Amino acid sequence: MAAADLGTAEWERSKITNQDINLLKKLGISKKPKAVCFPSEESYPTPPMGYRPTIKELLRIGAQFIGYREYASKAEEKLAEVNERANTLAQKLEQSEEARKKAESDAVQARREADKAKADAAGVEDLRKRLHDAETSLSEHITAQSAREEAILKRLRTQNRRFVNKTSQEFELEDPDNDPLLDAVSFLEFHGTEAREGIDEARTGLSRLFPYFFPKKEEPATFLALAKCFNPPEDLGLKMRHENMKVAVESTVALVADSQQTIDWAKVGDTEQIEQAKWRSLIKAAKLNTKKILSYLGIKPSSTPSSSRPEV
Repeated sequence: MAAADLGTAEWERSKITNQDINLLKKLGISKKPKAVCFPSEESYPTPPMGYRPTIKELLRIGAQFIGYREYASKAEEKLAEVNERANTLAQKLEQSEEARKKAESDAVQARREADKAKADAAGVEDLRKRLHDAETSLSEHITAQSAREEAILKRLRTQNRRFVNKTSQEFELEDPDNDPLLDAVSFLEFHGTEAREGIDEARTGLSRLFPYFFPKKEEPATFLALAKCFNPPEDLGLKMRHENMKVAVESTVALVADSQQTIDWAKVGDTEQIEQAKWRSLIKAAKLNTKKILSYLGIKPSSTPSSSRPEV
């Protein structure tokens, strides 16, 4: 509306509403509850005393707009700086968070390494203890082994001395091992060989003599039992000589009976009346016909002279 028409044209009522007033209050432009008054339907407004038309406020606000624009520009710059600082702080916070996570990870790894080091230290200590126990056990075992070898050596030497006492045979090692235990075993092997050979020879001889001394018995299976048969309380040699003498007397009686000679056997059996010298002379005289008699009996006499003591 032109300025020339202000005097003739009617004033149009304002279209402001309560919502706009509340907005003015919210923005801080109007603080009092009744600071704004709606104009009436009058053509020429006549506001009450103390009221100003809204247009004056709008002009005042428009006059201040340039200052607000600069303030807003500075505010935007400050906001940009604040945003930049916020971004920087956010980046630093992110880096700090990563550093914290890394520090926590390093702490966990360090704790694991510390636990592992403790476990390794405990394992080393346990290994050291086990090694000490093993060394102690080995030392005790070596001591016991040495004592055992000494006892075995003593027993072997005792057995060797017994063999020497029994066989009267001593040996010397051509290539000794310079080890007392092995050398004692070597001596025992020599004596064992000699004993085995002696037992074989003795068994052969005793087996040949067994039927003569024990004609009605069976030969034992073991050598020890066979040897015990030839070591009874009685004298087997004397017993056999008596048996042979009995056979000889019976054979003599049989020969005399075959010759049909008359002999007083009761007088011949009375040996108490015969002197020792006479008895020996009679035996010596009878030796001239001994070979013939033995040959007749199927016995081949030895060529060596008899050394047996005559029995009376």
